[in-house]
Amino acid sequence: MKILIILLFSCTLFSCVEVEVDTHDLEQFVIEAKAKLYPINDKIPELKKINALAYTGKKGRDPFSEPQEEVVTPTADTPKSCPQPNFKRKKQALEMHSVDNLLMRGTLLINNQLWALVQASGGEIHKVRPGYYLGLNHGKVLQITEDKIDLLELASDRDGCWQERITQITIES
Repeated sequence: MKILIILLFSCTLFSCVEVEVDTHDLEQFVIEAKAKLYPINDKIPELKKINALAYTGKKGRDPFSEPQEEVVTPTADTPKSCPQPNFKRKKQALEMHSVDNLLMRGTLLINNQLWALVQASGGEIHKVRPGYYLGLNHGKVLQITEDKIDLLELASDRDGCWQERITQITIES
């Protein structure tokens, strides 16, 4: 306790002592900085007149309402020879993400079945195996290897047919 009192007393005593500090160079710098003239541009640029458009709600949807989800419906006059997606099938979790937003992070071997680990855009990791669906274009997992996933996607054309295409998701390190 005595040491604390002595330390407190000595700190108080030393704070009262005036110490000469050479601040000449600092004062010189402040004088030079204040003496500099900086050019001031008083020219205000001319603003272009913008013609405002009045919003009329007759042409499109209300911008303050939630957009409606687009539903792809099969057309009745599509040829039977075209591949068609199964619209009655329940959508899986990774079918809500674009293939561009899915990253392959690795593989797992479970009961001699190779599973892929796929990271969605939100950061969550999903296990997929052949037969699972992912992506917005009805992508079915065909094959999984150590470094890639092969997908069979169906893309709609304007005639109502669906074109098959093979897409790959490669592993990201």
